[in-house]
Amino acid sequence: MKNNHKYIIVAALDIETPNLEHFAPIVHTGIGKLNAAIRLYEAILFHKPSLVINYGTAGTVSNKTGLLKVNTFVQRDMDVRGLGVPRGVTPFMEEQLPHPEGIVLASGDSFVTDSELHLEGLEIAVDLIDMEGFALHKVCQHHQIPFDCYKYVTDSTDDDASTDWVDNVAKGAELFVDVLEREYGKSLLL
Repeated sequence: MKNNHKYIIVAALDIETPNLEHFAPIVHTGIGKLNAAIRLYEAILFHKPSLVINYGTAGTVSNKTGLLKVNTFVQRDMDVRGLGVPRGVTPFMEEQLPHPEGIVLASGDSFVTDSELHLEGLEIAVDLIDMEGFALHKVCQHHQIPFDCYKYVTDSTDDDASTDWVDNVAKGAELFVDVLEREYGKSLLL
C-alpha cells in the first residue's frame, strides 16, 4: 500500500543513491552528524515534507545483513560518563538511552573498524553503526516530522571495513528502490 506522502530522501553521499531521483527530492548531506543535521534542517524548511526517509549504508556488529529498517537510534560517541551520565546520553537534556526495539543504529563521527573500541561502555545492544542516522532522527523529532530510516549493510566494522564499504556502497540502492515502489510510491513533492 502506497502512502503518497510529500517526502524527501536524505542520504550522506550521492554514490549511495543511484536512480532514486525519480521517486523524491534527494538531499545529500555529506558525512557526519553535524553535516547531516544542518543539511536536513535546511531541506525541511525548503521542501516542507510530511515525511523524511533516510537511506544509507551501515556497518554491522550483530551479523545482520541486507537492507534493514531502523527502529531505534543512539548517539554512540556522546561520552560523558565522567559526569555520571551513561554513554550515549546527552547531559542536561532530560534524555536517557532508548528502549531497544527492532534494529538499533548507533551513530557517531568516526568510520568504525573496531566496534568493540567504539561501543565500549554503551549499555544498549547495537545492530548497526553509521555516521548520520541519529542526527537525522533528532532533526525530524525537533520538527515533529515522521522519519523512516533504511540502512544497507556494507561491512562488518572490522579491519576490512573500508575496502568492503567501497565494494558494496552502491549495491543496496536496488533493494531500496523496491521498498520505495512497494511502500511509498512517488513523492508528491516532485
